[in-house]
Amino acid sequence: MRALAFPPRWPVLAVIGLLAAAVALPAFASGYVVNVALTIITYSILGLGLNIVVGYAGLLDLGYAAFFAIGAYTTALLETQLHFSFWETLPFSLAIAGVSGIVIGYPTLRLRSDYLAIVTLGFGEITRIVATNLEITGGPNGIYGIESPSLFGYEISSPHAVYELGMAFFIVVLVFAIRLGQSRLGRAWTSIREDEAAAEAVGVPTLRVKLLAYVMGALIGGIGGSLFAARFGTIDPTGFTYLQSVTILIIVVLGGRGSIPGVIVGAVIVAGVPELLRFLNLWRIFGFAVALVILMLLRPQGLWPVRTKRAMPRADLAGVPSSPAPAVNAGDDQPLLEVRDLMCRFGGVLAIGGIGFVVRSGEILALIGPNGAGKTTVFNCLTGVIRASAGRIFWCGSPLGGGAPHRNVHSGIARTFQGIRLFGHMSAFENVLTGMDHRLHTPLVAELLGTPSAHSEAAEHEAQGMRWLAMVGLAGRASEYAADLPYGDQRRLEIARALASNPRLLLLDEPAAGMNPTEKHALMDLIRRIRALGITVLLIEHDMTLVMGVSDRIIVMDHGVIIAEGPPAQIQSDQRVIDAYLGTAEEDDAADDVANGEKSVWNS
Repeated sequence: MRALAFPPRWPVLAVIGLLAAAVALPAFASGYVVNVALTIITYSILGLGLNIVVGYAGLLDLGYAAFFAIGAYTTALLETQLHFSFWETLPFSLAIAGVSGIVIGYPTLRLRSDYLAIVTLGFGEITRIVATNLEITGGPNGIYGIESPSLFGYEISSPHAVYELGMAFFIVVLVFAIRLGQSRLGRAWTSIREDEAAAEAVGVPTLRVKLLAYVMGALIGGIGGSLFAARFGTIDPTGFTYLQSVTILIIVVLGGRGSIPGVIVGAVIVAGVPELLRFLNLWRIFGFAVALVILMLLRPQGLWPVRTKRAMPRADLAGVPSSPAPAVNAGDDQPLLEVRDLMCRFGGVLAIGGIGFVVRSGEILALIGPNGAGKTTVFNCLTGVIRASAGRIFWCGSPLGGGAPHRNVHSGIARTFQGIRLFGHMSAFENVLTGMDHRLHTPLVAELLGTPSAHSEAAEHEAQGMRWLAMVGLAGRASEYAADLPYGDQRRLEIARALASNPRLLLLDEPAAGMNPTEKHALMDLIRRIRALGITVLLIEHDMTLVMGVSDRIIVMDHGVIIAEGPPAQIQSDQRVIDAYLGTAEEDDAADDVANGEKSVWNS
C-alpha cells in the first residue's frame, strides 16, 4: 500500500502568505484599522478556545466568557497587587483558568444538552457577579493602572506593538488548536461528538476526554483574557457578560463548528462587519442581526464547514502482514469469565433472573433465545453499560463490575452492538484507530510536539489498524466514511474496531442481522479466524445456521433465565428450547406442527 501523499503545497503557502500579510498590517494600515484587526484577533483566539469545546467535543458552553474574565483578572491583580510583570502573570492565568475548568467541568460534564448549557451559563454569571462585588477586583469600577508588557527592554504599549503581540498569541493558539485536532485526543473528541455511548464502549474514557476539552478551552480563554488586560490597561465586569459568551458562540457556529478557518472567518464577520456598517448608525446592529439569521437559515452548517479528512496511514505499509499477531491468552479451556447469580431489574421488570455461566478461554460460546429473553441485557451488564442489581462477575479470577465501560475494554472485553453504532463522519480507518487509541503510551505533550518517539508509535499504531481492516476485508475501503459503506461492510468494520482494542473476549451482538447468505458465510469464516487468533467469542445470534456452524457451546435463555446449556447437538434436540422458540402447541395440531417446526427452526 502506498503511503499517503503529501497535501498540495499551495494551501500551506496561502496560509503562510495570509499570516505574513496580517503580521505586516501595521506597516500600511491606519491606527483605526489596526485596532479593529486586534479585536478580530482577540475574538479569533477566544473562538478557537470555544471551538475545542463546542466544535471538537460537541459540548454546549454558554458561559465561556468566565475563563476570559479569569485570565484578565489574574493578570490585572498580579500586576497591580504583587507587581508581577506581564510575562510572569501568564503561567498563573493559564493555571487558574485550567483549574477553574476542572472545578466546574468535573461535576457538570456528566450532564448533557440543555442541562450542561444551563450550568455553564450559571458559571459565567457567577464569575461576573463575583468580580462585580469583590473589593479586591475593584467592584463595578474594575482595575486600573495595568502595566504594559515589555520585552528585552522594549515597552509594548503602542497599538501597533500590542497588535504584533496579539498576532504572536494568535499564531501559538492556532498551531495548538490544529495539533489538538490532529491528535488522538482530537479523534476521541470527534467520536464523542458522533456517539458518546459508542465511544465509551470502544474504550474512550468519555468523562476524562470531555474534561480535557473543557480545560483546553479554558486555557485558551485565559490567554485571551491576559491579552485583553494588556491591551487596554484596565478591565471591569462589563467586558465579561453573557452577551460576550454568546458573541463567541456565534463566531464558532457562524464559521462552522469544528472548523478552524471557519472560526477565523466568523471572527472577521462578527468583529469587523459592524465596523464597516457604521455609516448606518443605529440600524447597523439591526441589519447585522437580520443578516446573521438569514445566513444561518440558508447555511446552517456554517460559512466554512469542517471537512472531515478521510485519513489514511502516514507510513508505507508495503509488506505488512494482512493478519495481526495472535493475542496472548491464558491456557485453553481455562475459565476466562464467570457469572454468578446475575440479576438485573428495570423497576418492576425482572430482565435477568439470577443466571450463572462460565466462558472458557479459546471457545466460541453462543447465547441464544427468543426476543426479550435478556441476552443483550447480559451483554450490557458484562461490559458495564448497565449495573447489575445483584450477582457477581469474575474476569480472569478477579471480580469485575462497577467500573465504566471503557475500563472493561481496557481489561480485554470488547463488544459490537445489535444496531450498528459506527462514527459515521469518520473514515473506516479512523474508526479502527479510535478503538485502539487507549493502547498508546506516548504522552499528549510529546504527540503535540511531534517527537520522533511519537511518530514511531503512531506509525506502528496505524500499521496495526490497517492489519485489522485487512483481516475483515476492508483494507481497500479504509479511506471511506463509515456512513458511506454498505451494510455488510459496516458490520465488519464494527468487528474490526472491536478487535483493534486487542481483546481477550469479544462479544458479538447479532452480527449477522441484515446480512445476505453470502455475507453470513463470510462472517462464519471470520469468527473462526478470530478464534484462531486466540480470542474467545461470546455470540448472540438468531440465525441458527450460523450458531450451529461456529459454536462450541450454546446457552439458551428465556424470560431472563437459562433453560438449557450444552453442545450444539444437545441443544438442537432439547424440547424446552424448541418450546421457547415455537411456543406450546395446541391440542388440535400438536403432533405434526411441532415435528415440522423442529426441523424448520434448526434448518433456517
